[in-house]
Amino acid sequence: MAQKAMDFALSLQALGEELTDDAVQQVVQKVALQALRGVVMKSPVDTGRFRGNWTVSVDAKDTSITDATDKGGGETIAKGAALIAALPPYRTVWISNNLPYARRLETGWSKQAPAGVVALTIAEIESQFR
Repeated sequence: MAQKAMDFALSLQALGEELTDDAVQQVVQKVALQALRGVVMKSPVDTGRFRGNWTVSVDAKDTSITDATDKGGGETIAKGAALIAALPPYRTVWISNNLPYARRLETGWSKQAPAGVVALTIAEIESQFR
């Protein structure tokens, strides 16, 4: 999973070298928002805590864990979208979930999301760039 994400990041970097600064900013924001929506909405839901723990940060991974729940995903997406919309140019966007069981959910532990959420979201976004 990590290698696939790194390969995708390198592909986006190569694309960025061909675009204007404004175009790069728009692509980064669009891809980040699509990634956020993808992982949140693909997340399995029991209490909504897993969905509520997706965080967006700039330049460094947010390692926090919260007791917040968000069964529908709308609050989590809105909070992350606000950060993405205000993203300064040429910065790294991190989307993370630090709950102890996040890795298990990504590797098929949940019957609601047997193929995980991150890998599927990355594959969907990559397919749009082909």
